[in-house]
Formats: sequence, C-alpha cells, structure tokens
Amino acid sequence: MRVMLGMVSLALAGVVLAAPSVQGPSGPIRFAEGRYELGRRTRALERAWMQCRDPERRAAAIPRVQAAVLGFFSGNTGAVAQVLDETAAALGNQPLEAADRWAMSLSVTPARALLDLRETACEVVINTLYEVTAPRPELVLQLRVGRQTTNVRLSPQAALPHRVRVACEPARQEADTSLDIVVGTPDAPARRSWRVGLSRARDLDRRLAALQTATAELTKTPPPDALDVDMATLSSRLAMLKSMRESAPAETDVPGVRLLQDTEAMAQQLRAKPAASTLAGRQGELFLSVPTAKGPLPVRALAVPEAPVVVVAFHGAGGSENMFFDSYGDGEIVRLCRARRWALICPRVTSPLDDYSPVIERLPALVAPRATRLFIVGHSLGAATTLAVAARYADRLAGIAPISGRALGSLSALKAVPAFVSAGTKDFSRPGSEQLAERLRAQGTPTTFKLYEAEHLLVVPDALPDIFAWMDALVRGQNRS
Repeated sequence: MRVMLGMVSLALAGVVLAAPSVQGPSGPIRFAEGRYELGRRTRALERAWMQCRDPERRAAAIPRVQAAVLGFFSGNTGAVAQVLDETAAALGNQPLEAADRWAMSLSVTPARALLDLRETACEVVINTLYEVTAPRPELVLQLRVGRQTTNVRLSPQAALPHRVRVACEPARQEADTSLDIVVGTPDAPARRSWRVGLSRARDLDRRLAALQTATAELTKTPPPDALDVDMATLSSRLAMLKSMRESAPAETDVPGVRLLQDTEAMAQQLRAKPAASTLAGRQGELFLSVPTAKGPLPVRALAVPEAPVVVVAFHGAGGSENMFFDSYGDGEIVRLCRARRWALICPRVTSPLDDYSPVIERLPALVAPRATRLFIVGHSLGAATTLAVAARYADRLAGIAPISGRALGSLSALKAVPAFVSAGTKDFSRPGSEQLAERLRAQGTPTTFKLYEAEHLLVVPDALPDIFAWMDALVRGQNRS
C-alpha cells in the first residue's frame, strides 16, 4: 500500500532551512490530486534509502530530501515529486536518460478505485506531475488488469492529460487486485513499472446501498455504548467505500473487497439481537475509528490476539494513520512488529492536545487482549504527542521512543519511564532532541540517545530497528524481574 508524503512541519521546529534550488513544474497541481502519487514516490525513495549502503550517495541525498520538505509545505507538488524521483534514482545509482525522466514523471490513475465485477473496463487518466527539461519522446504504456492488457502510445505531440479505457479481465470472483503499469519507449518498452490498487466486487452498488440503509437505522437506534467503537468504525468504513466507488485512490491502496465484506459482517452483527462486535479477537490489519470528545478518530491497527506487547505509533504533521503502515521505511515498523508477533496501533495525529485516551485505554485490549507491555513511538509532531500522552499514562507504559521531537512542557511525570531519543545529524529537530535527552537524564529518567546520518524524514527507518532492539531488552529485563 502507498501513502502520502508525510513530511513534518517546519513551523513545529521553529526554524527555516536553506534548501538547494528545486526546478518546479510548469504549474503545481493541487495537493489533493497529487497525494497518492507523492506517497508512491516517497515509498520508492525510502526503499532506495534503506537499500543504499554508500555513505556518499546517502549524504548527497540529504539536502535534496530537505528541499522536498520545503516544496511539500509550499504546495509545489510537482517539484516535490521530481525531487523524490531523481533522489531515489541517485540512491540506486541509476543513470537517467531523458526517456527515463519522462517515464518517471507520469501519473497513471484509475478514475475509480472500486469497480463492479460486471464492468468490463475502467477509465484511466494519464498525466505528468512535472515537466522534464528535454523533448518528450514517444512513450508506450502497457496497462494491465488481470491478464487483460491495453497498449497505449503517446506521441510527443499528444495532449495531456490523456484518458483511456482499460479492459478488465472477465472475472467470477471478487478480488482486491491492481492496475499494473509498464512505461517505456519503442526501443526500451519497460523503463519504469508500478501498480495501483484496484478492487472489483459483485453487486457493488446494491451492497453499498444496503450498508447505507443499515448504518442509518443503527444511527437512529444505536447498539449499547460498549459497541461505540464498532459504530464509529462502521460509519467511517462506509465513507471510505463510497469514496473508493466514486473516485480515484485518494491516499493509499485500500483492499476494498475485504473492507466491504468485513463491513457487511459488522453491520449484520450490530443489527442482531443482541448486538455483537466483530472487532474483538481479530487477527491482522484493521481500519478503525474510535469516538473521542472531538469526534471520530481514524486508526489503523495490526491486531495480534496473543501479542505480549502493543506499540502505539504517532506520525508527524502532514501524515495520517496510514503513515507508519505505508511509509517510514515502506512500513518498517509493521515488519518489525510482525517479526515479534506484537500488535500495532496508529491513530491520526493533528495536535498533541487532542484526545487520544481511547487509543491508550481501550484499543490495546481490543487488538491484543493478552498484552502486558505498552510502548509509544512518535515522530516530530508525533514525538510531541508521545510526550504529552506519556505524561498522562506514565504508569501504563514500558517505554517511549520520541524521534526528532522536543519537549514543550514539564517532563517530571516521565521520570520512571525508559526513553529512547533519536534524531538525524542533518535534522532540523536535532537541537530539540538533544535538549530533550539532556532534560530526561537530568531528572534520572533511564535514557538512550542516538544520532543517525540522516535528515528529518529518513531518520525514522534508520532508528526503528534500534528502537525495537531497545524494547526487546526492556521486555526481557522486565520478564526476569
């Protein structure tokens, strides 16, 4: 799955970076239109960063990523996409011809992310996110759904955006599949390839209408208060499914068929007499929503009923509940949790002052009822949120790991909570992280501090393996005591 570029707010750090010049596109596209594409490119950059072991190439990438941060918050989506593409190629030591650059610049977007099985084609929009300073060659595209391939040729004079109907392979079984894209030139037809999530469901509109009716009925006569997480989740999932039916992927690839089937089962159980939850005892990834004082809070979780440990992860500004699952090292924290059979909870973060009490008080028992250890990890704005939440729930925590954050208030409540503080050497939040570590140590908090040769975004995948090794040691030590 792919998620948006989760850059963190420069205003949070209170500093301004001097960034290298970035050549912009002919005109920046609106942010919402480029959110999915930025996410796809960010994941490619993070994969290239994690695979690159050349210190010189990594060092050269850092100022370019810093420039992408500035471009993101100035709204210049095209410029950001170009920097991400070129930086990922440089990290992989890939030489780029003009045709490669044009192939990289393309976005290929299905008009809708959720189709009915009876539909034999899907509309796809081909466009560029930025202009390349070289004549455009003839481009050839292979667009495949299942085993059905539609070939497209774009001459140098072809107007963009270009719309095409892509044939869908006839299918009997509904499935979460993909639009597979291969872009090249007549002499090299496979210069770049990627895929976009696409779901195909049976009797889709009838089922969505039935879900709409069930949700409306349950809203009028809600089930018991103990099932309020189920109700909030039902409403948010219905909104997600309707959006997927009506429009292109907005942020990330969502398994629409699995989500539809799961939501139908949830509605059925909530309408039963007596009403019952379908969330308790679940295994695997869940899209949730929890009620808070400010309204429903979206959450993405990895449920592991037998897990001994739950990790709560708060993302940085500009991200969402999908950030730790789909970005930050291409989902590095999910791999680390899966390897240990630990559960993971990732709520949406907009402010450290928001109400995250259900995340701590209710969700651990839902996703990992046997867990006896709770850790919090947070990045940038999420690091500030980590400190705020930890101060309130210090007695429940086995440890905290704020990455690229700083303390905005008193730390006295955290005196007995072990902390792993980290930042990048070229991270604008480094001074705040160093001060945070010093303040924790001064009050006697068991504190580990580590710097990584990275900037503010890419420090996260570099730090996570060490953070999990630190958590492993704490769990082993506590188990022996």
